[in-house]
Amino acid sequence: MSTLRRASTKVTLSIATLALALGGCAATRNLDRAPAGSEPSKMLDKTAVGKNRCDAGAANFAPFVVEWDATDLSTFEAKASRDVVFVRYSDCQIEMLYSCSDNSIPGRYGRYEEPTFTSGTVESLEIKNEDELYAKLPLGAASFGGNVKLGESLELQYYVSGVVSSTRNYVERAAIANNPRCADATHYVSAFNLGAFQLLSHKGAVGEAQVGFKNAGGGARSSSESQNLKQGGALESCETQSQRKCRVPIRLVLQPIDDSAQDLDAGTGVAASPPEPIPSYDERPESRARALRSSAREKETAGDGPGCLEDLERADRLDPSGATDKSVAYTRGRCLMRAGRCDEGKAMMRDYLAGIDEKRKQTDKQLDAQVDSMAKSTCTLAEQGDLTSKTTRIYTAIAEAKGRGDAEGCIAMAREGERLVGSVSPKHVNDFNSAAGTVGQAAMCLIQLERCQDARTWWFRYYDLAFSHSMAAADVRDAAEQTFAAQARDCAE
Repeated sequence: MSTLRRASTKVTLSIATLALALGGCAATRNLDRAPAGSEPSKMLDKTAVGKNRCDAGAANFAPFVVEWDATDLSTFEAKASRDVVFVRYSDCQIEMLYSCSDNSIPGRYGRYEEPTFTSGTVESLEIKNEDELYAKLPLGAASFGGNVKLGESLELQYYVSGVVSSTRNYVERAAIANNPRCADATHYVSAFNLGAFQLLSHKGAVGEAQVGFKNAGGGARSSSESQNLKQGGALESCETQSQRKCRVPIRLVLQPIDDSAQDLDAGTGVAASPPEPIPSYDERPESRARALRSSAREKETAGDGPGCLEDLERADRLDPSGATDKSVAYTRGRCLMRAGRCDEGKAMMRDYLAGIDEKRKQTDKQLDAQVDSMAKSTCTLAEQGDLTSKTTRIYTAIAEAKGRGDAEGCIAMAREGERLVGSVSPKHVNDFNSAAGTVGQAAMCLIQLERCQDARTWWFRYYDLAFSHSMAAADVRDAAEQTFAAQARDCAE
């Protein structure tokens, strides 16, 4: 990840450090489906915290998302496996803008890198009154404000197992201006923490001590009166090596969209990118360009083709001579393919391969075959022309997702494979089996990543797609049961 973006120090979160000055939000909603919560609570309008809780002046804020249910978590994970996630922050609400993307170019506005896993321990924080609720769990204020108002205290126990960072250190308004589905975006999720949590409600002495709340109990209560209000993942899993159930999103880092005006580069008429912090140890343009080209390679590996090209273009302006380096041509060719410019990328890669074949050992046919093979595994699915190219791209994407432990990426490819099967007639046996095989491969990915319930769902879906046209439904199910039991022996469910 580049070290040369504004405020470009890579986000590293210490979950024990709470963003107490956030001002907060009282609800989270998803614009692409019916909101699960209600309107923001007004209980603190007359207090200092209440008056300031909607202040979004902070450059970044990092709220916990303990009010999310399993559907919210899985929807976020699925979206984050493909694109950077945008949100709208307004009137104490965060609305998830999951449609703010380009369906034909995954990662057009950025992607997320592989998780960085960290050592941790179970932490906890206690909430005794409404002021603390808004300060420490702003997104949960609407959901859990009633508990606090009734005199209960809340205790959040959590464990952070890692952090996932975006390939983009900032997103400019101009980058999303032409997409009407992004018109309401005010922030994007620049990073998010993985882990597990449980939110407990305690009744008793702590709640009784609160003053000024209606309906607070007047009698003595046992401190052992507790209930689990919400849970994400499993804290006990966090102490294991695999941490299988300790990798759910529990906290987001939200960064504002960059609305600053841009100057034009002298003599080019091109909008200049925001100024970069220059490392004090080396201010030479060629050194900054070298760092940008390194960042471009990292973004290409993460699947962020547009971000890669942006870094390369800025590096070329700083150090034009470096643009002719053969390794840069290779990176640029792959990034063009990932950015939805497949033909340009193939032409550049063809020139690159011909250029490094100094002894002319390869024929034109061999060079073309290498380029076509790379394009099948790199160009966006929408640009793949024939079925073989599309299935190859899906198989490659599944392998990449498995390599980085990205179960949601495997699920996304299972859905792509399912759509591909629908476009092929069972009469064309080889093509049909190849397309259906992508779904089976995605299910195998989920088995290996120990996502047993999802693996079972997609394994049975694979059998249904592949054999329901030639076998009775009961036989298909029996075959799926037997083969899944053999393939997924570690899956108890």
